[in-house]
Amino acid sequence: MVSVIRISLSIVALALLYPFVAERARVVRLLVDNAPHKFTEVNTFADSSIKFADRLRNCEDGLMIDEDHVAIFSCDASRDVWNTVMGTFTPDLSTVPHGNLHLYRYGRKTASDEEAKLTTIELRDFAGIKDFHPLGIEYHRPTSTLYVCNHSFNGSRIEVFSLDFSDSSKNPVATYQRTIISPLIKSPNAIAVLSDHELYVTSDHYFLQRYNPVLSWLETYLGLPLGGVFYVNLLTNEIRTVARVPFSNGITLTAAVRFYEMSSDRSLKQTGAVNVDFMPDNLSTDKNGVLLITGHPHPPTLDKMRLERFECLMNSAVGNLNCVDGKAPFWVAEWSADGGVKTLFTSKDRLAGGCTSLRDTEYNVGITLGLYGKGAFVWKQ
Repeated sequence: MVSVIRISLSIVALALLYPFVAERARVVRLLVDNAPHKFTEVNTFADSSIKFADRLRNCEDGLMIDEDHVAIFSCDASRDVWNTVMGTFTPDLSTVPHGNLHLYRYGRKTASDEEAKLTTIELRDFAGIKDFHPLGIEYHRPTSTLYVCNHSFNGSRIEVFSLDFSDSSKNPVATYQRTIISPLIKSPNAIAVLSDHELYVTSDHYFLQRYNPVLSWLETYLGLPLGGVFYVNLLTNEIRTVARVPFSNGITLTAAVRFYEMSSDRSLKQTGAVNVDFMPDNLSTDKNGVLLITGHPHPPTLDKMRLERFECLMNSAVGNLNCVDGKAPFWVAEWSADGGVKTLFTSKDRLAGGCTSLRDTEYNVGITLGLYGKGAFVWKQ
């Protein structure tokens, strides 16, 4: 009788573990198949080029405002020495420059000089500018409100600004409004606006690299669902968990995109998932409802480049300009309910760590930004 119970319990345990083991096995297979010496490049773009390579670096996120034909980039050159997600921490914080937000008027017809279309957004009345290290951003056009995930030295938080870019003859201005800090949202990574006072915010980890590097590493590579999605109500100050996801946003080592249904109380229920042949980082949707998925085919290569760059910068005998070159592959794909997953572009070295893609279908303009890349990769189909 005892043997029967043990066998039954073993069968139940195996059944429960099978989805997790199968997913880990698929991730391992992808890492083998996408190794640099095996990686195959794909290019479906009619035209593409790197723009602003001398002005932009390490842009983790971006967004397009289709109605105004402008894009906003979230960039932080200091990610080379201060990366709270992947675990890069310089011992001398006084030498770390702050990040910036940039506005790109790609639809501007009057500018004869392409460089004039890109301007840095002034952060006005913002006392925390020296400690500003932006990641995910989101914009609510009806109220001109800009939300920014800020991984500052004193703890990660969400900054709220009022953005004005109406006068194209002047530099855009983001005026500080408030800061959102919560012990629930330990590492805010991406934001989705639900209304003028409601947000979803993803948190990529429960265990943070800056406090628990070993546990953070295990959380990442075991795909533990400890990160999550949080509902934030700015009127009532309510913040609650609505989903638990492994490495929510960021370099998800589940090699999948999950779909959720939102209920009237803003809770989330997973309704499906789509597997891809790389590790997705950031997502965006064009005005036709097509999902753009950008990410990393081989995260170990990205991590190796990150470590080599950091060690180079910490070595005073090496010129800094030589340190910020590097190669890490990226993958751009799209998904639609009708067409499924389609690969648009893959590259070994065009843009280091491409992680976010945006597309204006009316102007036939696409933009991919790189976690450790120089400039913006601009393309047409």
